[in-house]
Amino acid sequence: MPHTAVTLEDLLADFHETTARWKAFFHAHPAAAEVPTDIARSTNVAGLVWHIYGVAYRHSERLLGLPVTDLDAAYPAKDLATAWKFYEKASENLARFLAETNDAALNRVFSFPTRTAGEITGSYRKLCLHVFVHTIRHWAQIGPLVRQHGYLPEFGQDIFFSQSIR
Repeated sequence: MPHTAVTLEDLLADFHETTARWKAFFHAHPAAAEVPTDIARSTNVAGLVWHIYGVAYRHSERLLGLPVTDLDAAYPAKDLATAWKFYEKASENLARFLAETNDAALNRVFSFPTRTAGEITGSYRKLCLHVFVHTIRHWAQIGPLVRQHGYLPEFGQDIFFSQSIR
């Protein structure tokens, strides 16, 4: 029996909501960005946020068929200011992609080279979904990191608390 599903548009809305919460958190607790970590080859939480939105930005370019930006060359500062710029660009690209695509296009399969995992083959739907799941997964890692260093997010971090998905 088919069921109503969470859409990619729902996940994009949650992507925005989650980002807004964390931006406010880091505005209130700027030192939390310096919490050390080695996740995704970063040295601190700011670098991990840079990674989150850098990946989203590069994959959003892939989804639109655009040239993929070499982020390390173009944006070597792995800080929050740059991460938020990536978020803005990725957000615009993802919204455009979802507005212009359809189910047939989402199911098309393509291959692309990655920076660390070799060549990947999958559908456009899978790549778009990956952007959102990748983001959720890394924010779930950041939550305990900042809490362990005394910075307590005052918002629910599970999808259950999302106002974007009912």
